[in-house]
Amino acid sequence: MKTIKQLKVKTASSNYSIYFGNDFIKSFPLKKISNSKEIFIIFDSKMPDLSIRKVKSFIRKSMPSKFDSFKFIANEKNKSIETSQKIIERLIDLKFSRDSLIVSFGGGITTDLAGFVASVYLRGIEVMHIPTTLLAQVDASVGGKTGVNSKKFKNMIGAFKQPAAVLIDTYFLKSLSKRHLAAGYSEIIKHALIEDKNLLSKLDNFDQNIKKKGNITELSNLIRISTKIKANIVEQDEREKSVRAHLNFGHTFAHAIESVQSFKGLNHGEAVGVGMVCAAKLSLLLGKINSQEFDKIKSLIKKFNLPTKLPANCEPAKILKAMQSDKKSKDATLRFIIIDGIGKVKIVENVDKEKILISLKI
Repeated sequence: MKTIKQLKVKTASSNYSIYFGNDFIKSFPLKKISNSKEIFIIFDSKMPDLSIRKVKSFIRKSMPSKFDSFKFIANEKNKSIETSQKIIERLIDLKFSRDSLIVSFGGGITTDLAGFVASVYLRGIEVMHIPTTLLAQVDASVGGKTGVNSKKFKNMIGAFKQPAAVLIDTYFLKSLSKRHLAAGYSEIIKHALIEDKNLLSKLDNFDQNIKKKGNITELSNLIRISTKIKANIVEQDEREKSVRAHLNFGHTFAHAIESVQSFKGLNHGEAVGVGMVCAAKLSLLLGKINSQEFDKIKSLIKKFNLPTKLPANCEPAKILKAMQSDKKSKDATLRFIIIDGIGKVKIVENVDKEKILISLKI
């Protein structure tokens, strides 16, 4: 039996567990999570055939009375109401009931889409996540945020829907490109900057080559620490009324960058990397960190192969305009999460526009 570690998450709406291990899916008992006999998988078409067979075998062992799947190209264009409707119509045609379980198998786009469908089909059915990218393992799969994009903006349509469980298996990370791994490291860096100096030290010393002996174990430790930071914040503030907003560090900038690029340039993790540099620069301009701390943050982001400059097609004025349309602005006032000394953050509003524009010049 593979070694499996467990983290229990207790929110106002529900309690569930996150399970961690390496190549444990094939032997994991699904009945430990759900008694549902009607199971529907939503998965990314780019997943390797071996991985798909592994997950389908895991589900078939529970002997479901009804079992079907939906394969889609997981990109921002397809993370939409239109794709959600196709899935829902299929569930209706196949007569999936309220006792069904949706399983998401893929990265953050798959997780967000599957969670959204589960939140609205028959007014809510169970969902379980099997995240296969580092970014999804430490971010999208934890916390219950679901969403699809509007025609112009990211994640404008969604709901809070806590999963029945999350299975984080590092086996799936071994097939990721360096670029996709870097995207996940951006969220681990974020969690360290907002909450945990010790995690920051671990990142400073971490060897990113996960094919080296022992490195996948160390990465598993980073994932557990990072996930626990996010889970603890979500437990305090499930629906982002207060401290959960801290998790948006770098994201106000990142979402604006993605919007200006029409979701066709930097991926989400890369945009967050640039966004954190901008947010750190704003923190510096507001006197909350010094230049040495800013340089340390920028160097760490660069170490993990993340961009630290705005893309050429993202002029500061365009970014600012996109920010003002973001759903995180409150009463038409932009809110920023800034570093208040490394390991702590605070929310600021009514920031001078000139300072925002300067923070974009990195």
